[in-house]
Amino acid sequence: MRRSDVASLLLSALLVLGGAGRSLAQTAYEHFESPQIHPVRLTPDGTKLLVTNTADSRLSVFSLASPQSPTLLAEIPVGLEPVSVNARTNDEVWVVNSVSDSISIVSLSQGLVVDTLLVGDEPADVVFAGSPQRAFVSVSRRNEVRVYDPSTRALVKTLPLQGNSPRALAVSPSGGSVYAAFALSGNRTTVIPAASAPPQPAPTNSSLPAPPQVGLIVDAKDPNWTSVVRYTMPDNDVVEINAGTQTVTRYFSRVGTVNLGLAVQPTTGTLYVANTDARNLVRFEPTLRGHIVDNRVTRITTASTPVITPVDLNPGIDYSVLPNASAKSTALAQPTDLVFEPSGSFAWVAAFGTDRVARIDANGAVVARVEVGPSTGSTVNPRTKRGPRGLALHGASGSLYVVNRISNTLSVVNTSTAAVVKELAVGTFDPSSTVIRQGRGFLYDAKLSGNGTASCASCHIDAELDMLAWDLGNPGGTMQTVVDPVSGSFSLHPMKGPMTTQTLKGLKANAPFHWRGDKASFNDFNGAFAALMGGSQLASADMQAFADFITTVRLAPNPHRNRDDTLPTSFAGADPRAGENTFLNEQFRSGVTCNGCHTATTGGTNRVIISAAAIQESQPMKVAHLRNLYQKNGFRKTVGGSSVDGVGFIHDGSIATLDEFLAQPVFGSFSTDPTRRANLNAYLLCFPTGMAPAVGYARTVSSANATSTAVSSDVSLLQAQAQAGKIDLILKGKVNGVVRGLYFNPLTKVYDVDASGAASMTWAQLQSSAASGSSLFTLMGVPPGTGVRMGIDRDADGVLDANE
Repeated sequence: MRRSDVASLLLSALLVLGGAGRSLAQTAYEHFESPQIHPVRLTPDGTKLLVTNTADSRLSVFSLASPQSPTLLAEIPVGLEPVSVNARTNDEVWVVNSVSDSISIVSLSQGLVVDTLLVGDEPADVVFAGSPQRAFVSVSRRNEVRVYDPSTRALVKTLPLQGNSPRALAVSPSGGSVYAAFALSGNRTTVIPAASAPPQPAPTNSSLPAPPQVGLIVDAKDPNWTSVVRYTMPDNDVVEINAGTQTVTRYFSRVGTVNLGLAVQPTTGTLYVANTDARNLVRFEPTLRGHIVDNRVTRITTASTPVITPVDLNPGIDYSVLPNASAKSTALAQPTDLVFEPSGSFAWVAAFGTDRVARIDANGAVVARVEVGPSTGSTVNPRTKRGPRGLALHGASGSLYVVNRISNTLSVVNTSTAAVVKELAVGTFDPSSTVIRQGRGFLYDAKLSGNGTASCASCHIDAELDMLAWDLGNPGGTMQTVVDPVSGSFSLHPMKGPMTTQTLKGLKANAPFHWRGDKASFNDFNGAFAALMGGSQLASADMQAFADFITTVRLAPNPHRNRDDTLPTSFAGADPRAGENTFLNEQFRSGVTCNGCHTATTGGTNRVIISAAAIQESQPMKVAHLRNLYQKNGFRKTVGGSSVDGVGFIHDGSIATLDEFLAQPVFGSFSTDPTRRANLNAYLLCFPTGMAPAVGYARTVSSANATSTAVSSDVSLLQAQAQAGKIDLILKGKVNGVVRGLYFNPLTKVYDVDASGAASMTWAQLQSSAASGSSLFTLMGVPPGTGVRMGIDRDADGVLDANE
């Protein structure tokens, strides 16, 4: 089929379906704000630099013939939202795809993906270690490390871990140990439920009424609360794995709250962890103002008795001074990655929040800082923020490579002069819209705080959660009146008590915001830049740019749903399909169903504020959405047991499980029916996020599997999902000996080709070509509306360009 015919068909579909079709002129792009972990590494021989172009779902390959002036050689399509890369050989490269839940195994010589491993929900990093060599993959959402035989690509072992969100991996100098840092490990804090907590202190504003009875954030080891906190919290921050036996050796604790970077000193084997340490035990917003987290590197000796030494990256800051331009000029905020120089005497740290990389000595002391963005010193401009996220070092030439997440660029630093010598694009194309490019920096720019030490993302890690509760009440504040168009007027006390951090993903059409619905729009959060962060409120145009950006961020698919977006027949030992019927149709009190408030068709919320009496709480609360409940399932209050997380469900996180929540008297007949509760629990953990589970799913087709039942089943599934409008389906790879991109047209049910005048192909033709060895390609589901761009017209301008 000719390209003009494709465009005509798509335009016809658009007209017939009232906008539900796909147009070649569209520039649709869906992003999930996936956290880059190790987005840049060198090949073993040091001749090539490998960089993940997360936005464009590609691996960029640069020549290092001139190390301080990398030259782009190739851009290879991989899975959705690649966040890490590692080369097993000089030709075989493993790319970790967060949204695709996969590893793309790339051959550099062939310039394409030769195999795809489905590894589990939100994988983060991969390293190679042990003898025989094994591939270790951190699967962050499942709290696992999975071990693969890299030769056969067979799963060897799955290691369940006692820690939240293992991401960054590192290998000991001997290759005998693998280390994983838990990104959201917490800090051993938990919440005393309101019924067991003491009354709040009297307000300092004498005109305020008595504050509501609320919970209390405490250290789980606080001896004052042993009668209530009858579980332990190990606060595991880093795990050590024996690479030979693939068993957990030990855990290291008290390292940091959010641990994003991990490196091993090459001669001593000492671990260095880039982290932030949350100060959420400090009560009330005015007291916490301007000092929300400490930005650190923690040193861990790996002897039989480890020594754990946190080092503050900003030791000279006077937090009582706000605003503090001097502090902004040097602050290192939200460290995300570390890399050692070959001698091991010095390491480099990426300060994501303040657009700097710093050289530190073996004791963690900062000896040099390099500005990687144009807003140097105390100058702040989130619209031009770079966001250094990943580091790689070419030791022989003294070249440090810095991947900038926000600008999608690569900075080259001369380590001898401690200066940026070059900045270039990560790839030839960035599909991010102007709205994303102009607004993203406002989430991450720590210079918007009074002293450059914290940003919104210090708690909303990569627009999501830190798995903590914070008490940001204000004893000197004033009452707030909130009017709900459905339920009426409410008066809210400023001493609101502990509230868990909420995700910033999926906010579009979900106003009002906050647990109590006290923010009518996202723009109403502007006050936090001054009241909490100690800076100044944003100009209205800047706050609008931030709001416009944040509403573009999507929730990833729920991994517990079937690939065809149906509910499994069994989950968590119960029946989620029966639970769905109970949720939608069965009354727990006269005339009241779950769906009456938590409307399933709008993400699980009708967005109404409910009175305190109706929900048997001390304060009114907005009906919360249900789309990410599956992410909060790590809190266990079993007597004598151990809990990974210290908070769970409801506004203050004091409810450990959904079953405990559903057993509350407010749920009437459900509260005394364990079978219904179990089925509801299963359904809620499988609740749809608004993104179909087939989005990101990929299958590589070769001569070895082209005619297999598994491939045929996957192709049928993906094509059916595309025809249902839940995904677009694309194909990338070698087709009849030529590297191509194809798009499955759901109207004609054939694959349109990225070449003007080229004939479309049926699945039977593609399958036959793969079976004969003439083709090697990967099929992948992508968000609806993005398939034309990702499959056959990379920049969706209607004109085929090189590498499309």
